[in-house]
Amino acid sequence: MTLPGRLPCASHPRPDELLSSWLTRLAHDHLMKTYTFGKLLFPTSSLWNRNLDMAAPELVLQTLAGRTTTPLARIRETALRRYEGRLYLQHHANTSTKWILPLGVYHRTHRHCGLLFCPSCLKADGDTPYFRTHWRLALAQVCTRCGVYLHDRCPACTQPVTFFRVELGRKSALPDTPISHCFRCGLDLATVPAECAPAVVCGEQAEWERILREGWNQQAFYPHQYFDVLHRLARTLISARPVSTALQRAVDALTGWSPVEECPAVRTRRLPFELLPLRARGGVVRQAQWLLTEWPTRFVRVAKQNQVSSTPLLADMPEVPFWYHRVVWEHLHMNNKNRRFGDFWR
Repeated sequence: MTLPGRLPCASHPRPDELLSSWLTRLAHDHLMKTYTFGKLLFPTSSLWNRNLDMAAPELVLQTLAGRTTTPLARIRETALRRYEGRLYLQHHANTSTKWILPLGVYHRTHRHCGLLFCPSCLKADGDTPYFRTHWRLALAQVCTRCGVYLHDRCPACTQPVTFFRVELGRKSALPDTPISHCFRCGLDLATVPAECAPAVVCGEQAEWERILREGWNQQAFYPHQYFDVLHRLARTLISARPVSTALQRAVDALTGWSPVEECPAVRTRRLPFELLPLRARGGVVRQAQWLLTEWPTRFVRVAKQNQVSSTPLLADMPEVPFWYHRVVWEHLHMNNKNRRFGDFWR
C-alpha cells in the first residue's frame, strides 16, 4: 500500500502544535494507526522509537511539507529546535538539552513525565485537541492563558502522557479515540479538574514568556543569555554541594519557600533540574527569577550577606554572559589577595 502524493485528508498544524501531535492527528484523520501511517510515509525511519520532537529529521519535515502543502518554515516551528538561539544557544537532537523536559524514550514508551498539558486548553480545543510545544519546557508550570496549573501525568494512573499510543490494545479497531485520552486507563485529560494558579505565579511565568519573545532588557537583549544565567542559578539552588548551602538557605528564608517541601530528595543527591517534580521545578525557577529581579542590587546584597563566593555561581558555564560575569567577578570573586581583608563581604 502507498499513499498518494498529496494526502487526501491533510491538515495544517494548529498554533504552537508539537510535531508528534500533528503527525498523530494526521494519522487519525486518515483512519490509520500512527505506526502504520508513519511506515507508509517514511518506510526507512522508526519515528516513534525516538524523541521525534527533539530529533525532527529534515527529510521528515520536507516530506510533510510536500504531502500536506504546508510551508516548510511552518512545519519547522512544530519541532523543539525552534527554541535554539532564544532559550538556549545550541540544540542537541540526540542528547539532553537544558530547559527541554526529557521523555526517557525506551522503545515506544516514556519513562519520564516530559510532556505537560493544560486540561482547560484541551477542553477548549473541542473535537481536535492537540499538544503544544511549550508544554515540553522545564520553565512551564502554569497556563498563562487559562490561569491554571499544568499537569505532567495522568492523575488517575500516574502514567506519562503518551498520546500516540492511545490505540494500544485495539488492534482491529479504527483510531477513533481523541489524543487527549490517557493511553493506559482511557481517562480524557480534558476532563481533569483545573486548579487555579495565583496571579503572582502566572505573572512570573508571563515574564519569562516575554523574555523569550523580546529579550530581557537592553543590557541582555539576547534571550538565551538570560536563560543561561537563570538555569545556572536554578541548578545552584538545588545543588547537593556544600558550597551552595548558604545561598540556598538565604533564598529559602527570603522567599518563604523551599524545594525540599515538594521533593525531599533535592539537595541530598544529584538530581538534574529537568527531572524535578513539576511543582518543585516551578518553585526553583521562581526563586532564580527573584534573584535576578532588580539586577544586580538584590543579587549582590543576598550573596554578600551570606558570604557566597563566585565558585558555585560560575561552575559549569563554558560561556558566561558578560553582564553576569562582570557582577560576579567584581563583587564575589575571592582570591589570595582580598581574602585576608575582613571587610570583603561588606
